[in-house]
Amino acid sequence: MTFLTASFFTQHYTDYLLRSLQGPIPHNDSELLRYIRDEVLHEPSSEPYNFLGENSLASRMREESELFYNKSLRAIFKDKRGGFFVEAGALDGETMSNTLWLEVEQDWNGLLVEADSAAFLALTTKHRKAWAANVCLSPNPYPSKPNLPHVSFQEIFNQLPHHSGPSASPIGYKIRAMNSLLKFSSNMILANSWFEMVQCLPLESILLAMGVRQVDLLVLDVEGAEMAILGHLDLHQFNVQVLCMEWKRRSELESVSRNFSQRGYKEVARTTEDLILVKQDSPYAHVKLTAD
Repeated sequence: MTFLTASFFTQHYTDYLLRSLQGPIPHNDSELLRYIRDEVLHEPSSEPYNFLGENSLASRMREESELFYNKSLRAIFKDKRGGFFVEAGALDGETMSNTLWLEVEQDWNGLLVEADSAAFLALTTKHRKAWAANVCLSPNPYPSKPNLPHVSFQEIFNQLPHHSGPSASPIGYKIRAMNSLLKFSSNMILANSWFEMVQCLPLESILLAMGVRQVDLLVLDVEGAEMAILGHLDLHQFNVQVLCMEWKRRSELESVSRNFSQRGYKEVARTTEDLILVKQDSPYAHVKLTAD
């Protein structure tokens, strides 16, 4: 891309302004990638894991989607070792995690993305052996900084038994999973929310900054922004093998599945709100799963 230089103007302007006049920062901008490496990415921890495990009430209150993904992904990946995952909507890195077992049991590495600052702080205390980023995935092919509504928990906890100790935070994170970007939020969420501006980055920018070209498993739980995020992601450039996503608008699941069929993916499993897609030329394409 060619940028105008200050010699064209009567006054001096910064390179940043002149570049901005050309439009949004492209996803592969070299300075953007350096910023991501230096300021955004947290390296995998070398400290021992710090999980609540069965001491957490949340671990004993499994959601339908947790059970579905655990069973399905174990059948798909079986004894596959050393793969790479991306989990967006990682919460605290333990509660409702779809990638933790791959990391702990099968030596996978990966990227955990969590926009919520409180959840991300908790994630850093778990000492996951994966990269982590406290950002949201951009629904656009360029960086932005939109509002993230946060659900107000006060009324919820007034109506439920308020558990103290190790059970309280994980239950809160399950509720916090309802957070989504303002553009994709329901009226119910907006009516009981406070707002925080969050940095959003294209997933392709983060992967380029990391030097990652193959993603064995991409898990998206971003409350409505899934199609916007995937719409500008080149799934073949980054060789995404298996894609999992939640889709709350149930009437649209069929059209979502057809859309990805046109992009080279086939559906292998589905529940009322969850979808698993596998790249048609993937070694996992032969797997056929059905929800119980």
